[in-house]
Amino acid sequence: MKIQNYVKIISTTIALSALPLLKPPVYAQTRDKADSFEYSVPPKGTSNDEILKNAPDSEIIINGEKKNAAIVVDLNTNTLYKYNRDGKAEKAYLIASGKPRTPTDKGVRIVTHIESYPYTKAPAGTRRRRKPNDYGPKIICLNKIDPETGNQSSTGEFIHGTNNPASIGKYVSLGCMRMDNEVIKELAKEVKRGDIVIIK
Repeated sequence: MKIQNYVKIISTTIALSALPLLKPPVYAQTRDKADSFEYSVPPKGTSNDEILKNAPDSEIIINGEKKNAAIVVDLNTNTLYKYNRDGKAEKAYLIASGKPRTPTDKGVRIVTHIESYPYTKAPAGTRRRRKPNDYGPKIICLNKIDPETGNQSSTGEFIHGTNNPASIGKYVSLGCMRMDNEVIKELAKEVKRGDIVIIK
């Protein structure tokens, strides 16, 4: 009887001594780290100084001329920063961007024009012409621009609204950057043709 109890105590002690070696699942740590920005930067935007101090530098040289970008997108946190004309970050918004198979390309863009729902002036056969509901109320159309030469080329990537607000904060698009529908309406009033957008 006593020997059996002693064996049980030894077995329990060995089992418990192994517990500190156990670590929490890696996915839980990764998920917490990856999703934390979703709670600090809301889709509706924030002007919180603690958030804006993380805004990337908006200054860039285009064809030898120094400019301040109107928008910088940080793909690591799916955050879009809006800047004033002096290059100071004014607001940060949570967005959606491209999924791994169709990522949003990094680089420099220039605003070509703004389009409005239902996008009847978009070229025939384009997705936004065929499925306007997918793009929300406004589209900020972008061209790629070479900072060295200033030459432009089409990208097919836009900043626009969405009919799927649950996607904001995730990597789910075909390359475009999606925003809250009320936000894109306000942002479309603030940017203009020729504004620079940096995607990092």
